[in-house]
Amino acid sequence: DKDSLSSQTMISPVISFRTAVPSLRIFVTSFQTNLKTFLAPFSSIETDDNIDPTSTARTPPPNSTPEEFRMRALSLYRQLLRSADKMPTPNRSNYIRTKTKAEYEKYKNLDPVKDAEQIEFQLRLADTNLDTVMVQAEHLTRLYNDPDYQNYN
Repeated sequence: DKDSLSSQTMISPVISFRTAVPSLRIFVTSFQTNLKTFLAPFSSIETDDNIDPTSTARTPPPNSTPEEFRMRALSLYRQLLRSADKMPTPNRSNYIRTKTKAEYEKYKNLDPVKDAEQIEFQLRLADTNLDTVMVQAEHLTRLYNDPDYQNYN
């Protein structure tokens, strides 16, 4: 009895793997087709070679003054701290506050003239982090408020 049971459990993963591979191939093929269909209208859009794809709407032009750097840094700092309060759990809020304060403390002594590129990079990174925190706060709040969600952590 034990021998037949162990041979059945050994065969089961192989059978499920063999049935899963064709399903996975069908899924990937379907996904690729849907992606091509979705992207087709965008392929005819003319691009301007002068546009920098890494720039964002909130990124000011280069050659910012030290005062502009300071104002942007303080604004992003405040926004990150405020967005931490929107997290659904105290642990997540505290992590964002601690991480934000540590990063700003780490880079507060950069020279605006010598380290302009580094400052610009850190401000873009803070901007991206702000977007990420806001999206996570919305998603996690919705998730924790869902009555069907069970938090096993």
